[in-house]
Amino acid sequence: MQTAQLLVGLDVGGTKTAALLVNASGSVLGQATVPTRTATPDELLDSISQAIHLVLAQAQVTPPQIQRIGLGVPGQVDPATGIVHLAVNLNLQNYPLGPALSARFKAPTFLENDVRTAAIGALAHVRQREPVDSLAYVSIGTGLAAGVILNGRLHRGHNGLAGEIGHMIAESGGTLCNCGLHGCLETIVAGPAIVRQMAETEPETVVRHAGDVYQAAVLGNQAAQKIVQRVSQQLSRAIQWLVMTYDVEKIVLGGGVTQSGDAFLAPILQELACLRQQSTLAAALLPDEKVHLIPAGFNPGVWGAINLTKQTLSAPEKS
Repeated sequence: MQTAQLLVGLDVGGTKTAALLVNASGSVLGQATVPTRTATPDELLDSISQAIHLVLAQAQVTPPQIQRIGLGVPGQVDPATGIVHLAVNLNLQNYPLGPALSARFKAPTFLENDVRTAAIGALAHVRQREPVDSLAYVSIGTGLAAGVILNGRLHRGHNGLAGEIGHMIAESGGTLCNCGLHGCLETIVAGPAIVRQMAETEPETVVRHAGDVYQAAVLGNQAAQKIVQRVSQQLSRAIQWLVMTYDVEKIVLGGGVTQSGDAFLAPILQELACLRQQSTLAAALLPDEKVHLIPAGFNPGVWGAINLTKQTLSAPEKS
């Protein structure tokens, strides 16, 4: 087995960490998911290391055979230094996660925000079918954010906050958001927000996940149908905002809420069709083929992390 260029990609979330091991040609050698432990930075490193060791064991290789490691983490990060400035869900603040992981595995580590990392993975996935240089990857899960790629490059913005659409005001005087504002888009369309709305509207119906609400809507529950319609209206507007702001070629939707598949996507496409009927500009900029759903079973986060390492294979080694 050729092991000269083994690459590890990691998608580190607040509850679980996914790992992927590939060779230089992109063939998958190992995949694993482990719980993320966040009590201390050392525990976080231990859980990430556990995921790496699992994929190495699957491929029957050892840590010295890893050439590079890429990882996406939620929060504000500095890709140049590998420092996580703030990741609330990981209990990290101004912590050198990249250098710490490099020290454990004696391999250069490349770190990026998780949604931007997933955007890189989404771009690689779309490019398997057609040449694309710009897209917005919209992650709808516990929160809401977008990763934007323009002219083949990540767009981070002046403060590294480009794509934080979850905190755009969608409803004046609406629900209080964790950021301190009222009526943020995230308080309507994110997974916990969907569950909350169902509990407020129809408390006798027990739902634990956003997918339960979508399933109830498909089965004819009127309260669930109204919530899905509201969520779809707001997400269609967010898609319009992204297209009008960045003029991207594709919008790719991913994250836990999108796992409801067609029950999630179809109402959004219906809302976009309504926008096209009202506006010739919307008709030109928002065709159905512009919007894609990440296919079930594909994790853009780990593949984006792999691509973080590939993009730097000709660059000087990081320490």
